[in-house]
Amino acid sequence: MTHFPLPRLTEPAHPVKHYLPLLQPAALLTYLMSFLIGSLYAQTLPTLSVYIVERYQITPFYLGVFFVSLAASAMTVSQIVGVLSDKGMSRLWLIFAGMVAGALACAGFALSAHYWQALACGVFIYSFSAMTLPQIMAQGREYADQHFAAQQVPLFNAILRASFALAWVAGPPIGFYFQHTLGSINHYLSLSIAYLGVGIMAWFLLPKVQRAKVKPSKVQAPNVGAPPVSDDNHSGRIPFNLKLGFVACAILFGVNHSYIIALPQLLEQHLHIPIYNTGYILGAAAALEIPIMLLGGWLAARLPVLPLVRIGAAAAASLYLGVWLANSLWQLIALQIFNAVFIGFVAGLGMTWFQDQMPHLTGTASSLFSNVINLGNILGSLLIGLIAAWIGYQHLYLANTLCALIAVALLFFCKNK
Repeated sequence: MTHFPLPRLTEPAHPVKHYLPLLQPAALLTYLMSFLIGSLYAQTLPTLSVYIVERYQITPFYLGVFFVSLAASAMTVSQIVGVLSDKGMSRLWLIFAGMVAGALACAGFALSAHYWQALACGVFIYSFSAMTLPQIMAQGREYADQHFAAQQVPLFNAILRASFALAWVAGPPIGFYFQHTLGSINHYLSLSIAYLGVGIMAWFLLPKVQRAKVKPSKVQAPNVGAPPVSDDNHSGRIPFNLKLGFVACAILFGVNHSYIIALPQLLEQHLHIPIYNTGYILGAAAALEIPIMLLGGWLAARLPVLPLVRIGAAAAASLYLGVWLANSLWQLIALQIFNAVFIGFVAGLGMTWFQDQMPHLTGTASSLFSNVINLGNILGSLLIGLIAAWIGYQHLYLANTLCALIAVALLFFCKNK
């Protein structure tokens, strides 16, 4: 990728005016829809583990099976849809369809009388909602490439991700509050209506993007004995550099997923803290993520992205080590600064780095990054189902620390592009 140097006297005299295009109405509507979609996920996913455990009285193993199955199906759907979207399928239609799937799934969760019914609902319906996030990110990237200068794109992506993260400030506390006051059934029925409403809003409010038709590049055979020349960006072939980053990010999102899912059980079983405090912990992390995510976008326009991602990975290792050693609520809240750096630099800039490796296939790259998260969810669910069932929820975070350190090492083998 092209890296922009530190500011010089030749840069625009009014930097604020230089970034005013990022506040035009179409951009603001894109941020708004990212926020609304994120708010639904923030109220669904953190409460889902509590709902599954309490309603069906399952063990950590079956909780792991539920989230492994959910993540595997979501990963399959997201990648297939990403390829189809790059071939011309309407991203707006896909975003709307994902929200409808979320509405049907939440209604299904509320009405499922048995664990296996809820599992089937998650695998065959809710997994289709996973295509929404990568598609709105791909839609946003294409819109930014057409309307903004190149150095403004990383900041636009960061604001778009920050809008999604902002939803997690109030989303988990609101989700746990409604789950506690309304009951799980009424809570998920309300979410079903909200998913449908946001889907309709996305259809009418998201800006239309003029899609460029990209034809696959022809492979030419130059001299006899020479390797054929091909363009990975157009052929859809994933560069090795990106494969290495994919593995590292999958590990990072895996331990992050197990951290979120196991946190309510850690509070209740080990620290003897009321379980609703999970929402305040996650909300504190999200509040800190916003300025760090925007800072990351500003830095990405001036510095290479990959070193910033490495910093975020190191922060994740610090977080899990701290959680393993923590013995009070205030310590867990204070540790959220590390969580914020991880989300701000890895989740916030990771999408940009993936798209930079495949600049002509933003849908595929965005879905690939989304599938990093889904694959991470599988790994995290396995950690819960195996490690937590074996050594308990507290020592799960020691295993998370070791896994995060492995991911940090892998990122140092990646190259800046």
